Amino acid sequence: MQTILSAEQTRAADQYTIQHEPIASIDLMERASLAFVEVFVKQVSQEICVTVLCGPGNNGGDGFAVARMLIAKGYQVECFLINITAGLSEDCAINLKRLGQIQEVKSIDKTDDLVLKDGFVIDAIFGSGLNRPVDGLAGQVIEKVNVSGLPVVSVDIPSGLFADEVNLTGAIIKAAATITFQVPKLSFLIPESGYYVGEWMAVDIGLSSDFISRQKGPYSLVDASFVSQVLPVREKFGHKGSYGRVQLIAGSLGKIGAATLSGEACLKSGAGLLTIHVPGVGLNVVQTVLREAMATVDVCETHISDIPLMQKADVICMGPGLGTHADTANALKKLLKKAEVPMVIDADALNIIAQKPEWLKRIPEGSVLTPHVGEFERLFGKQSDGLARIKKMLEIVVTNRLVLVLKGAHTAIVDASGQVFFNTTGNSGMATAGSGDVLAGVIAGLMAQGLSGKDAAISGVFLHGMAGDFAENKVGKTSLMASNLLNELHQAFCNVTVTSLF
Repeated sequence: MQTILSAEQTRAADQYTIQHEPIASIDLMERASLAFVEVFVKQVSQEICVTVLCGPGNNGGDGFAVARMLIAKGYQVECFLINITAGLSEDCAINLKRLGQIQEVKSIDKTDDLVLKDGFVIDAIFGSGLNRPVDGLAGQVIEKVNVSGLPVVSVDIPSGLFADEVNLTGAIIKAAATITFQVPKLSFLIPESGYYVGEWMAVDIGLSSDFISRQKGPYSLVDASFVSQVLPVREKFGHKGSYGRVQLIAGSLGKIGAATLSGEACLKSGAGLLTIHVPGVGLNVVQTVLREAMATVDVCETHISDIPLMQKADVICMGPGLGTHADTANALKKLLKKAEVPMVIDADALNIIAQKPEWLKRIPEGSVLTPHVGEFERLFGKQSDGLARIKKMLEIVVTNRLVLVLKGAHTAIVDASGQVFFNTTGNSGMATAGSGDVLAGVIAGLMAQGLSGKDAAISGVFLHGMAGDFAENKVGKTSLMASNLLNELHQAFCNVTVTSLF
């Protein structure tokens, strides 16, 4: 997995590379600017006018170099320097001089000096070292760009955005896309600050991989290599009992579909045996739609009121389509007193626990909770922003020895070691009914095969998102349904499973 570097660690990686490659700082800036341009030219036609806005620091130096390179490639470029301070950084001054030899750079002393033409804006005003909110002339320029409605591509980070925290008090560029250097910033992955980033891509600028690999931090990006290493191996002489037993407790009147979605995901993730406990109204549906599953039937016709605990279950999954009836809450209370195996707790099971927060202490160690933001806030209270939610998650998992999965655009997985893992797969088409039911089933299926709650959660989220990406390629975001995720789960597993004769 890739550690997410802080702004300070990134600066240290720059300096280490400069000293040990060795390479002059101006040449490293040239390399970074070229990496930006190589992505930009693949996306933006030469027919389109490009306005480059530069500040006085090294981010501005990147902008001047980018402008020079685009002019060399035949683009119509207008470049502006915002006169915020009297002096420029050394490398910024060098690149301003280089650009000035081939084209005039216009100065902005007041916002009226900036006349934006139709086309793209490249934002190179402030970089990742920013440590105070933007106001004054720079803030006015940023607001003018945002109001223009023109698409903006930011160099490394949207100007005004902090790299390592959520501080939205000043002016911030609202980028359509951000081409960032080497690794994404933490703020890209938090909903409130990530809003300003748009789509992002990290480009390799040749910072020392040895130095980066030695950096430690609490935040990491999940990748396919980690998932391929932890996925269970299917042994040649294995049998269904070798791959675990899942007890799924799900469904209520009008919500039996959630039980089938979760159950099918569980089996498609490799669980050997699945027993679904449903209310009476769910039996025919489950037995018809999911022929591979066994079923037990609640004494109540419309909702879960009693749970016969399976003696041989390796994991219990509870919540999809469950409802919050008082009988169901009482059944969950009894289950938590008896359960001795880890659980996956989702949806309405979380909503029930939110009404009885003391029940958190009864959840078996190593269990996985999978709330979306609304469920999270019902459980643990409203937080100021996504980073505050993550800090709250760390507090909860350490105290209760659980794994928390906070679902969203970059789902965050937190375990009791204090590490936070951000997912890198998935798309907005997955924001649809039943998607979470599928995820709960995938995680339960992986846990049944022996994965820890942490590894099952990380892998399950990654594979679930990858299935969503395959589904998007077939049906698009708008038409994507949870059943499309089930149809593509096999493809996701095949894509990360390493097969070898030896």
